[in-house]
Amino acid sequence: MAASLQLARKLSSSGDGSAEERALVAIDTQGAVISPLRRYAGRAAVYGALSILSGIGVCSLLSGDPLVLALSLVGTAAWGHGLLVTRWLEQASQLIHVSRLDEAELLLQRCLRPPWGSEAVRGHAHLRLSTVASHRGDHQAARDQARFASALFAGEYPPQPQFLQLARYQEVRALVSMGQQAEARHHFAEVQSVPAGDYLRAHFYVTELYLALGDGQVPFLDAPLWERAQLAIDTEHAPPLLGLCAWGFDRLGDDETASHFVTLCQRRCGERVAMTLPLLARFLDRMEKR
Repeated sequence: MAASLQLARKLSSSGDGSAEERALVAIDTQGAVISPLRRYAGRAAVYGALSILSGIGVCSLLSGDPLVLALSLVGTAAWGHGLLVTRWLEQASQLIHVSRLDEAELLLQRCLRPPWGSEAVRGHAHLRLSTVASHRGDHQAARDQARFASALFAGEYPPQPQFLQLARYQEVRALVSMGQQAEARHHFAEVQSVPAGDYLRAHFYVTELYLALGDGQVPFLDAPLWERAQLAIDTEHAPPLLGLCAWGFDRLGDDETASHFVTLCQRRCGERVAMTLPLLARFLDRMEKR
């Protein structure tokens, strides 16, 4: 049974350092978090449509109309398929959040097998498989899965650019963790426009600063870094940004602020960062030993 996780209401911290890191989020095409009410309303509409199609099928069966019956069965099967696969993807995300990676991988592999795997479904499955690989410290597999996801999202219609961007960020971070800085810089140059939504912007900043950490050089002065630091404090869903800001302040010679952000990161990041962002984990270890 999948772990039960709540859907995040917004991108903000509780203010006491006890951010709800287990909350799941849904994001719109701008990369902003969708409220649970809006998402639940959309889901209710889908279930309503499914019940109407099922009702038509029952009525047509009673009336003996084979054409309407066939159409209603096809429609019901299509809606039901979408609901089932969406549930599998959500369950996989929940399992990843609680580090039940083998179970998550089994669900995601099921999503890739016929008849479940439309392009959109496979894109989401590969994006989550990239996260699974990252959490295991297998950055080559994370890069490969992110590339599969990017290729699928790039050809999807209607487009979902937010997921394409997330896949590309994942690929860049995997390349940095593998020590392939030149290739990482090349790929990041293709996605350097800062997203409008807070969730996506936070992950953009994580990727930007992780790439800079790999280079060993902060690409800007303290004012832009403070902008990133403020978002790191405000958001619940990109805790490594706190540690990366700590590295930035350390490089700029602000030891007191760097130490403060290291403490915040250690409180929020947990142990995953050692696998997902090994360069950041090494910096945090060095700071702890000072």
